[in-house]
Amino acid sequence: MFTKIPLTAAILAGGKSSRMKRQKCLLSFDNEKIIDMIVTKLKDIFEELFIVTNFPELYFYTGITLLGDIYPFRGPMSGIHVAIKNSKHDIFAFACDMPFVKGEVICALSEKHIKEANTATVPSYNGKIYPLPGIYSRKLLDELEKLLLEDKLSMTKFLNDIGAEIVEVANLDKEGLSFININTEEDLENLKKGGIKCLD
Repeated sequence: MFTKIPLTAAILAGGKSSRMKRQKCLLSFDNEKIIDMIVTKLKDIFEELFIVTNFPELYFYTGITLLGDIYPFRGPMSGIHVAIKNSKHDIFAFACDMPFVKGEVICALSEKHIKEANTATVPSYNGKIYPLPGIYSRKLLDELEKLLLEDKLSMTKFLNDIGAEIVEVANLDKEGLSFININTEEDLENLKKGGIKCLD
């Protein structure tokens, strides 16, 4: 019998989607909403799943527990903060516009984080570090609160300051699919016309 990963998955959908001009994770690819692609992938893997959003009415239909940012529109740090505040476990945070995260990457990061009891565990792809998807300990709550109050929102600096574990995953995701995000209408149209490779 499959045992779920003892982490809380949090899909961060709290942004304004200013470049897209509409909620990008509600756009459809291959007749499925991007948010639904991510929910389908995560709900059977993790013991707990949240969607963090400042527009809850858009996501009631999913049946997933919804959380609102305590410090809205402050980027991924605010989403990670409220997820930690409400979770039973450390948080595995996912961007709502990155629907192609590979299971191998999820499992490798989860296994390393749990085994080593890291403060944070995030991937790198060919040397470039990505805060999302990434895992953040519940022990970071006070530090996140402090940074949000001080409006110090750089995830790169945060990861460096806390000594995050960096895991190179290019061997698990040779094409880098896990890190493709859909930020603009052009991204979406290119994706529909030419597939994932056209976003490289």
